[in-house]
Amino acid sequence: MDIAVVTYAGMPQLYPFDAPLVPALRALGLDARPVIWDDPSVDWSGVRAAVVRNAWDSHLRRDEFVAWADRVGALTRLFNPADVLRWNTHKGYLRGMEAQGLPLTPTVWVSPGGTLDVEAVAREQGWDAVVLKPAVAAGGLKVFIFRRGELRDASAKVTELAKEGDVMVQPYLTAFETEGERSYIFFNGVFSHAVRRPPTLASAPRGFAEPHAFTPDDRDELKVAEAVLEASGGRQLLYARVDVATDNAGRTRLQEVEVTEPCLFLTLDPGAPERMAKAVIARL
Repeated sequence: MDIAVVTYAGMPQLYPFDAPLVPALRALGLDARPVIWDDPSVDWSGVRAAVVRNAWDSHLRRDEFVAWADRVGALTRLFNPADVLRWNTHKGYLRGMEAQGLPLTPTVWVSPGGTLDVEAVAREQGWDAVVLKPAVAAGGLKVFIFRRGELRDASAKVTELAKEGDVMVQPYLTAFETEGERSYIFFNGVFSHAVRRPPTLASAPRGFAEPHAFTPDDRDELKVAEAVLEASGGRQLLYARVDVATDNAGRTRLQEVEVTEPCLFLTLDPGAPERMAKAVIARL
């Protein structure tokens, strides 16, 4: 096999938005197949390269996943590399982004076993509503919104979440409801396409239901995404998705850098599957 396109047992044929990578690689003459990351029968030394795509249980089994990445990365080319996957699967990397001057959404960090008076923090910061999320999470799992009048309950939820690990407390950005998030997608450090996404939380109001491609007209926002990419490794990354949103003062804020297993929305841009396939070939 030339390319193992890595997924998980819950989605053995890849997520529909990402599945076009396989035929795009085959069209360029490579033997590419979806492979489940923890399938014990796979001989990774017989694969020219492994490209992590839909390993969507990695946040539930982080230690096991990063150990797998270390092992597979020693046997074949792994994209993105094991050290990147380890770094990116705990949102503590965002502290490093902020320390470099990148515009992260304001965040209060709660250490494992810690507590926080969320009502006092919100009052001090002028936040009307807050979002709580674990530092190891994906897809909106264990992410909660608490609005004014519910903030005492938020403190109890922080204590509960902190029993399992680090917790992030942020202001709720109301622009999510109308603008959603903007995702800037890069292959080998080069901008490919942009997608506007509705909130992942079912409880959040949404001005539109489905993700859709858009042409970036805000050069400053694209420059933010490019600066985030550069701070994350730039051209060393086969693929990257930089997610930004508008804060309550109208400024662009970094939400996440997705370089582990993000949906890349290949079906939303006609040229994206071939661009990604060519980016893979360039690594061989």
